[in-house]
Amino acid sequence: MRSAPIFQPSLNSSRTVPQRRACNDGLTFAAHYPAGDYAASLASGGARLELWTDLPISHRNVASTSRANAWKAIPLLPLKASIDPSSGYAFAATVKCFDEAADGIFNFTHRIVHPDGKIDWIGSPSNDGQIYLSPSHDPCYTIRQLVQPHSSTELKLSEGETSPLEVSDTVTLASLTTTRRNVPSSIAFSIKASHVQSGLVVERTKSTWCTSRRFQSLAQVSSDFDSNLIVLELSQSCSGEVLVILPVFEDGQPSARLVRSSYDDDNVSFEIIGGGTSQAKVALALGTADKLKQVIAACRTHAARSLRTSIHEPLGLSWSARKTLDADSSLSDVILPTVPFAYDESDCVDVSFYSDSTAVDSADHSLSLTSSMMLPTMDDTSPTLQEQDDASTVNGDRTNQADTSSQPPLSKAGLGFCTWEAMQNEERRPYLSEVVAALEAAESRLGRGSIVALLIDDGWQDVVRGNDDRGRLNSFDMDPTMLDLEDAFSLEEGGDAVGRSVLARYTAYIRKRFPAIRSVGCWMTLAGYWDGVHPDGPIAAGLSAPLRHVHVEDPFRQASRDWFVQATELDMHLFWDRAFHSLRESSVDFVKIDAQAEWDWILDEASPDTAGHHHSRAFSAAALGKAAFEAMEGTATRYFGTGGGVIHSMAFTSNLTNTLRTLSSQGMTIRTTDDFFPRIPEAHRHHLAHDVYNSLLLPHHHCDADMLSHCSSSSVDGPDYTGYHASFRAFTDARLWISDKADAPQHNSLRALVAPLTLSSEGAGVRVQACGSLMPGSALDDLMGDCVGPALKMTVQHEGSASATVGLWNLRASAETFDMLRLKQMLNKQDNFDQVTSSLYTYYAVRSFRSGNIWLLTSEADQEGALLSALLPAGSWEVLTVSPMLTTMVEGVSVALLGATEHFMTPGGVQAVAIATAYPDKESRRRSYLSQSRKLAHQRHRSSRSTSSGSVTSTAAAMSASKDVSALTTVAVDSLMQRSDGGARAVLLSLALVNGFFAILHTTITGAIRVPGKGKGSMVKGKTPRIDIVDTMIGMLDRLQTLLVFGLLVLASWTSTLPSTSVKGEPKLSWLPFIDSKQNQKGAGNDRVCLDDQALRRVRLRPADAVATPKRCLTARTMVPLRECPISLTDLQPGSPSLKLQSPLPDTPRTPFIPDVVCTALVDMAAKITFLVLCPTRESIKTCKIDRTRYDPTSTPWIRIEPVQVEQGSVRMGQNAFCVEVDMKAWKENQDETVVQTLSVPVSVSLRIAAV
Repeated sequence: MRSAPIFQPSLNSSRTVPQRRACNDGLTFAAHYPAGDYAASLASGGARLELWTDLPISHRNVASTSRANAWKAIPLLPLKASIDPSSGYAFAATVKCFDEAADGIFNFTHRIVHPDGKIDWIGSPSNDGQIYLSPSHDPCYTIRQLVQPHSSTELKLSEGETSPLEVSDTVTLASLTTTRRNVPSSIAFSIKASHVQSGLVVERTKSTWCTSRRFQSLAQVSSDFDSNLIVLELSQSCSGEVLVILPVFEDGQPSARLVRSSYDDDNVSFEIIGGGTSQAKVALALGTADKLKQVIAACRTHAARSLRTSIHEPLGLSWSARKTLDADSSLSDVILPTVPFAYDESDCVDVSFYSDSTAVDSADHSLSLTSSMMLPTMDDTSPTLQEQDDASTVNGDRTNQADTSSQPPLSKAGLGFCTWEAMQNEERRPYLSEVVAALEAAESRLGRGSIVALLIDDGWQDVVRGNDDRGRLNSFDMDPTMLDLEDAFSLEEGGDAVGRSVLARYTAYIRKRFPAIRSVGCWMTLAGYWDGVHPDGPIAAGLSAPLRHVHVEDPFRQASRDWFVQATELDMHLFWDRAFHSLRESSVDFVKIDAQAEWDWILDEASPDTAGHHHSRAFSAAALGKAAFEAMEGTATRYFGTGGGVIHSMAFTSNLTNTLRTLSSQGMTIRTTDDFFPRIPEAHRHHLAHDVYNSLLLPHHHCDADMLSHCSSSSVDGPDYTGYHASFRAFTDARLWISDKADAPQHNSLRALVAPLTLSSEGAGVRVQACGSLMPGSALDDLMGDCVGPALKMTVQHEGSASATVGLWNLRASAETFDMLRLKQMLNKQDNFDQVTSSLYTYYAVRSFRSGNIWLLTSEADQEGALLSALLPAGSWEVLTVSPMLTTMVEGVSVALLGATEHFMTPGGVQAVAIATAYPDKESRRRSYLSQSRKLAHQRHRSSRSTSSGSVTSTAAAMSASKDVSALTTVAVDSLMQRSDGGARAVLLSLALVNGFFAILHTTITGAIRVPGKGKGSMVKGKTPRIDIVDTMIGMLDRLQTLLVFGLLVLASWTSTLPSTSVKGEPKLSWLPFIDSKQNQKGAGNDRVCLDDQALRRVRLRPADAVATPKRCLTARTMVPLRECPISLTDLQPGSPSLKLQSPLPDTPRTPFIPDVVCTALVDMAAKITFLVLCPTRESIKTCKIDRTRYDPTSTPWIRIEPVQVEQGSVRMGQNAFCVEVDMKAWKENQDETVVQTLSVPVSVSLRIAAV
């Protein structure tokens, strides 16, 4: 049990903070004391915990001071908002520096002041922490200042090259190349260690993948292991700059690597060594740490452009494309994978068609077009995707798909099942009986239909094993012993089963037994099996040349192996074409290709083939690996399509990540970690850390974190490692795979990964994951230390609902993590201060996934309730949902959409959320009209409800419209009526004219649908088209009226309705820069008044609101956000004598009632969604409208209202809190079939809440 307090920032540490951020956002100092009497006395005020610092802090934050740069004390106040209040007591203080504060190094420490005046100092002067305030006006680093090339190296700055939009103004690109291309030379450069504060390196320390680690000194970069990515955090940077170093290599060249070469005083040298140094380059990017992922993406794009384009056309993807598009190819019978093919030696192929290193002995004219065609998959594939495959164009040795998007395509939604960890036998072979038992148990725990994909892992193939090898592939079919269920043989009747492969019967049984499984994949290695292909088997007999015998020396595993692989490029394509053809005939639609990086260890020596002959034109070792990869990748594209057809495993090395294999492509699924080890506790934290940092190297691809299963250490008392991994997988974007044995226990975190179905389709699922980003300011934190420190923090932003999901994981060895969370960090808002401030809501609801606790936080940093303390024990985790509290001019009602609380996140499940006001009488009239004009035909015929209403005349409608002023303008009119200037009167007159004009139009169009002589409320049959036109016209008028009123109020806010903000003798400025200015300017000559921050808070409309609101309308595809936009000055205090204004307007009677508040969400998922409602009483929640039907929340079985207690430390909003849970799955199941068939998604879900 920890007894010492935790401080953040910690003592004896140093950090750099931009001066502008210290002035705008401020600096937060926090402490956490474990529960005990001493900590309780501090929290109760028996003693006072203080920050002691010489920072140039504003006087209003200082307890006692004489000068701005003098040492001063700031009390750390108790912070009650904590994820785990039982863990102890948290204290915090946020201080802001002066705008005119000097830059430099400042110190801080902490002390405890007792009631008797005694002071206990924490630490010593030599243990003080340091903060460097970097001046905002100083120029940033340049690449030429940081990187010093050696004599054989040239530094080229990028000019006129476009960068990603997110970093187009902040990133600088460059590259290092050799100056002597015709003479053996290598790239070498130096960087001063004093320029580097810390860094991150991804280096090859394993045989088939890389590890990542953080370092404090540049000299700690390894001189032995090759570095694939280096990120340097620059010291004393004015804007938190980082330098990205990315070595890139020509594919197919001898292996080269970047290492630290020497360390002399302050200079640290780096050099590329190895066989392919003359073709290597080093790409450089200088940007900010807050946009590290985007900076690395820009660096990789620049690297792809800098690599030379191959002058020849290899038998890579271009060969595959030609075979696909070759309409003159002969059509032969379906090729059986185990039958040798006959080749005619007299049929030759033009050697110029192949690469120079390819030895071509013969051609295969029996390879048909049908063997190259992509077979239909069980998953629905977009036609445009197939058209893009056919429109592929060859560029060098890579295929660039037509109309490539800037972001990788989303992986398919749904949970997959992998057989590896789920098998009970010692060899983990996927016997059908064990696979069926494991799948049935998984569905019993997670729900029927929860598994939508199956991956048949290692052990299924027909393999011949020797005494000194790991096995070699014999045929493309499954080992018959895997089919160990008797009823699998009787699955098909008649002669259909005759001639079908074992694998085809295996997959057919799985699909029939589990109809929800729409996708089946198989595991293979790049060599076929671990040690290649059996030289005496049917596969080898069907190739054009004998297999090549190669020797593999693995220095990491200290292993020596012999492989048999294809000897020519043609044979590689023949091998993969037959392999994938056999899989597609067996209804397999994706593959996992393992052991790709083992090809790096093939010795480059003259090896005989299986016939004992040496070939003078044989592949080099590097070219052999390239040809094998391109043959597999190109054939997989034809058979399985793009975007998820191949899972690349044991491949995370420079030959994949730092070459054109991934630099010029996107959307590949790549394993970035070692195997998942569920029974090794120490492996869990390393697994997460390596995946997070390794994923930075591949920003344009899907990074797979391997399968997950129930961890044996998960228990009631111990760490929950099952939830630890499950929650983390929700922040990745590759397909989710589980692998649990049949006797595994049930776990809620695994159920949270089951994708709910959409409301529009029975087969489609909603994604429950998204690619997370490291929280701003935490990318280079020390996450893996042995002592107390910060947690791994990741965020996912949901633009449609203006919300976010935040994940925290403790990666430390055996210590706790301590963090202070602010809304700007959780919402990833770290850009321009004025833009960020205007884009944030005032209040947010934060919900814990594990405990269900809810906190209300404010986005104003200097207010109480702006911070949330997060202390996690060793091995712990947490997921938070951050949602804005939506408000209107109606006081006492606020609503937040918490989303699907049974899942970690559901991006896309909620497409938009908005809030507005509605008057009861206006809604009743509109419902009366809608009940007649907006029903579908089958609903009108079947309806037995009377819809009688009085005839609407123009006069009545005009009177009602004038009484029911638009909710958008209510508060604006209230404020303007108190003003006596001409501008206010002009605004009121314009509003009256606009509303009156549209009221007349509404009345005229509505009256057009009435037909005299048919009785009250009767409708003329056959007039449905006319009603639809009228309905469309009314909708257009509503939107046009809203836009006109909104534009009028925006214009008014910029002119007559805002106080003046200019000062005599100074240029006129916008009123936003006066936030920190004093209200009354000193001096007798000043007769103008400037606003301070308190006065500006009364201004409800800001320029940023005018820009952000139309953008929200476009995103939500509705005009509702216009009605929630704050557009006026807050009500003036009537009791203040100085605020008494005489209005020349006469007092007019106003509507005596207060409008209701309506919160609407557009939903497309059959799951439980939850609203947090702050209102006076439970009865204030009047109705819940789903689609077009209103329900009573108190009596509807799929709607539940429960009171909740907001946690301590939350902002006090003065109302009761209720959670309204709407079960959309139960709602859909209770609808008529006709309603479900005609359902238009997304479905509108609205809560109507009364203010009294």
